[in-house]
Amino acid sequence: MLTRERYLDALEGDVAAMADHLTSGDLSAPVAGCPGWDLGDLGSHLGVTHRWATDALGSQTPPAEGSPPPRDELAAWFVDGADRLLGALRGTDPATECWGFGPKPCTAAFWVRRQALETAVHVWDAAIALDRPARVAADLAADGVEEVARVFYPRQVRLGRREPLAAPVVLRCTDVGCDVLLGEGEAVAAIEAAAEPLLLLVWGRHDLASLAADGARVTGDEAAVHSALSVPLTP
Repeated sequence: MLTRERYLDALEGDVAAMADHLTSGDLSAPVAGCPGWDLGDLGSHLGVTHRWATDALGSQTPPAEGSPPPRDELAAWFVDGADRLLGALRGTDPATECWGFGPKPCTAAFWVRRQALETAVHVWDAAIALDRPARVAADLAADGVEEVARVFYPRQVRLGRREPLAAPVVLRCTDVGCDVLLGEGEAVAAIEAAAEPLLLLVWGRHDLASLAADGARVTGDEAAVHSALSVPLTP
């Protein structure tokens, strides 16, 4: 995991980028990473999620989800919710226990990390939708890969959305020297790529073919890798 300040700084920067996309971009632009959504839907989702996470910081039970405003108010509403989230995250002791869907006991630190990574992926989605430069920093991307393996994959299994992996796979972020084990036991294969494309792979934004074109490679049991990726690792 990264430092609390690194997460908060990344979140603050990505909030500004998303606000710009919502203000200056075409809200009807389709978002490839979220099939069926356009940029307005993406901004609405992220704004609702920010408010939901803010409420979770002060709750021991799952908070209710709100509703977005009309689209002509979306950008200002998004900024207001993001500012509230940043204020709450900065003002809450990271050791404070609260509701969350990660490992127990859940503390405010969970939401600092989760919202930084959630926002980073969706800002990438928005930039791609608008044909603008898109990038997730390598350290943040590698941490996001670890979050998928340690938080989201076990949750998908727990919720009955996929079966546990019979053959674990290593996710190797070659640019930051980070190995993350997906599954339990001894790995039979590895996916080797830079952290950002590897993050986008496990979040369903890239496939193995597109990674291979950028120099990524699979070592070991290729069938195990395809099995690991055949059912979503994330919601």
